[in-house]
Amino acid sequence: MSELTFLEAISAEKADIEKHLKFYLDSLHIPGVLHEAMSYSLSAGGKRLRPFLSIAVCNMLGKPKELIMPYACALEFVHTFSLIHDDLPALDNDDLRRGKPSCHKAFREDIAILAGDALNTDAFSLLFEFGEGNIKRAGRYFAKAVGGRGMTLGQIYDCTIPENERTAEKLDFINYYKTSELFIAATAGAAAWLDADEKEVKALEDFAAEAGIAFQISDDILDITSTTEKLGKPVGSDAELNKMTYPALMGLDGARRAVAERTEKAKAALSSAFKENEWMKILLQFADYVRDMAK
Repeated sequence: MSELTFLEAISAEKADIEKHLKFYLDSLHIPGVLHEAMSYSLSAGGKRLRPFLSIAVCNMLGKPKELIMPYACALEFVHTFSLIHDDLPALDNDDLRRGKPSCHKAFREDIAILAGDALNTDAFSLLFEFGEGNIKRAGRYFAKAVGGRGMTLGQIYDCTIPENERTAEKLDFINYYKTSELFIAATAGAAAWLDADEKEVKALEDFAAEAGIAFQISDDILDITSTTEKLGKPVGSDAELNKMTYPALMGLDGARRAVAERTEKAKAALSSAFKENEWMKILLQFADYVRDMAK
């Protein structure tokens, strides 16, 4: 039997991720419109990339998949919370998410804010109520990725950086916190949850740091080159909001070169600590996928 490719693997895992997301949310017994709004955004689709990365790490390490599922789905709870809040009028003011009305459009702004708050907090319910991994070791990655030393910090800098301080170095700094930290939680954090050794965890940190910034560069490029139909969200919103992006700083060609450089560094980091197996190759292909998004 031929080995799976990255795209085949993520497609094969998606249904199981969706099933577990529904199971965990329903098991929390959250009543009424709050459950409706949480479920609406959580079940809106998407690639399920972050939980998939945790599953890929688990498989690469040769551990049983059921050990990682609470952790993987908790990551998707957190990612969904961030998307709900990103779409609000006070931030990106996007009316579409994954081809559907954003949570604040389908419900109301107040309900969307509270649904995001609940998903963020109940992600930790999944870890404590359903998880059997190394919560203390992995929690360092998980909590850091979400709070004032991770995603939230990146968003604050993104919202407040003055025009005269807009440089590629500052943008790397912002996107490390805004995007890479959750990728690090999905990979290094998953490895920590599964009691991997320190060399493996550190290699996954370096891999995800580079791949996360590359992913954000590609996302910036797609905001210019893609269509609303393909992305499932409005394009051109970065320019409308006068956001600092890689194409704005270095042009499309420069941004594409930066993606290629970052993805090669990511692959080198992974190769430094892991022997080649099917799932290690899938993670390497993920880096290639991020690079090719920008073409």
